[in-house]
Amino acid sequence: MAYYLPFKNNPLKTRADAQQMVLDLFTPLIPYLSCQGAALDLNEGGAIFDMQASALEGVARPLWGIIPLVLGGGEFPWWPLLHNAIREGVDPAHPRYWGPTGDINQRSVEMAAFGFLLAVLPEQGWQPLSTTTQNQLAAWLAGIQRHAMPQNNWLFFTLLVQAGLTRVGREDLVDEALRQRYLEQIAGWYRGEGWYGDGNDQAIDHYGGFAMHFYGLIYACLLDNPNQEYAQLFVQHARDFIVPFSTWFADSGETLPVGRSGCYRFASASFWGAAAMLPLEQREMAQVKGQWARHIRSWQPSPIFSESGLLTRGYRYPNLLMAEWYNSPTSPWWAMKAFLPLLLPETHPFWLTEEAPACAPGPIFAMPAANSIAQRVNGHSIVHFAGFIETKFQWDKYNKFAYSTAFGPEMESTAYGHLLNLGDNILAFSQDNGIHWHMRHTNKSVQVEGNTMQILWLAGDIEVETLITVLEQGYCRRRHRFMLHKPTLVAETGFAMHQWHQAHTCLVNTSGTGAQIALAGENGQSRVTSLDDHAKDPHIAVRAHTNLLSPRSAVPFLLTRLPAGEQVLESMFSALPETR
Repeated sequence: MAYYLPFKNNPLKTRADAQQMVLDLFTPLIPYLSCQGAALDLNEGGAIFDMQASALEGVARPLWGIIPLVLGGGEFPWWPLLHNAIREGVDPAHPRYWGPTGDINQRSVEMAAFGFLLAVLPEQGWQPLSTTTQNQLAAWLAGIQRHAMPQNNWLFFTLLVQAGLTRVGREDLVDEALRQRYLEQIAGWYRGEGWYGDGNDQAIDHYGGFAMHFYGLIYACLLDNPNQEYAQLFVQHARDFIVPFSTWFADSGETLPVGRSGCYRFASASFWGAAAMLPLEQREMAQVKGQWARHIRSWQPSPIFSESGLLTRGYRYPNLLMAEWYNSPTSPWWAMKAFLPLLLPETHPFWLTEEAPACAPGPIFAMPAANSIAQRVNGHSIVHFAGFIETKFQWDKYNKFAYSTAFGPEMESTAYGHLLNLGDNILAFSQDNGIHWHMRHTNKSVQVEGNTMQILWLAGDIEVETLITVLEQGYCRRRHRFMLHKPTLVAETGFAMHQWHQAHTCLVNTSGTGAQIALAGENGQSRVTSLDDHAKDPHIAVRAHTNLLSPRSAVPFLLTRLPAGEQVLESMFSALPETR
């Protein structure tokens, strides 16, 4: 089947609908857990880490939905399957043992779910286990404190494990000094205006919502005896995040496909679910609920499941090309983090209030703390972006000049540059007649003021000064100044057109000075118009499996050949989403 009907047909209008959705997302895993226990394997490949860690993901990640379901009084009849998997997985003598964690180890990520389980639901996560299994589980979890962690949202995993150990009476295993140090580090990554950078690198992506704020609100609102200084910070920062983060969502619920880990899909609703625990006014609660529900429902038309109802790797369709090296077949169940509000009683205002429609802060909204400017057009979001570029992952997820809820970003933007096939929203250089191409890989400085963004950045050894001016109705100007030491091909690319079921149409195609290229596709129209005195040629890059939103796409761009010396390029770009 193209769609998993229990998910696709769920109206998600009531608390009972959300409870049923959690059960339906878990149900396809039951045959695997029944037969394989702690060694769960979906037989769809692996990730960079070992298969024991992949199996652990498959047991741990559904807990993010199961725990709030049960905390809120929902029925979950499959606890014996999970208890058996835990018993096998933490026993060093069992052939299905998950193994100890180590330095920067995937097991540390998954331990957070078990820490959360012990901290808030020990009657299911601890009490049904034998004394032997309890001791093994506690020792296995405590190991997280003895190993190096990436200096980013991973620090929260240790805090959740420590909370779980403390709740079940094993505070003797907790390193208090480590807890204080991690809290201080996390607080230091706050950038202002609601935005966290994800760790020392200060990456701006969805980890701000479904990790930093999500875990911070769990710490502040659900754990016993939190440090009140940090709990209050986490709550205030989350409140400040509501308006800016809303600019990343379309009126119809889709979110900005920016940054790594897109295969977690509706995990992007996690912040909105966690925000339901905040003391909000009725109007704010209605907006939070609307963002939460619309985003989850926005996935229902997309073929993101296998025929048996298993979540697949990919974004709006199954696609391994866009997956990170740490995405295993069981990774997508982090989407279960979206269901945190199920722990709230049915009398809570979140469940009693009606969803409010999206309320954007304006047609243009500057966010200096996020190195970005949000633009609203036809109910969709375009975010002009200059955040930290995570070169450990696919650069395309961080280095575009703009990301949009309607115009999916292209991966592998320069991989086929020798065929003049380039990705969207980049300035690309080739100094060997089109064989190899360079695009932005490092931002040296960024300044956002009003509707303008100034960026100093590098593409290879070419330093570029870019001024982006954001206008209304989907228009923006990009002006680039740079020095070339040899003749160079330069490409200015626009927004990608989707052509999943219907081929794109070329609306304008003129070369020379004032060159233009304009396309229409299933998602709207995209145009690039030269504003400088350079002669340029229009091109269309027809691409497959590279766009996050559509398996078939087309990218308009202008190409020019420039001599050595200081050069200035300037063009107007427009993106007009299809109205609904």
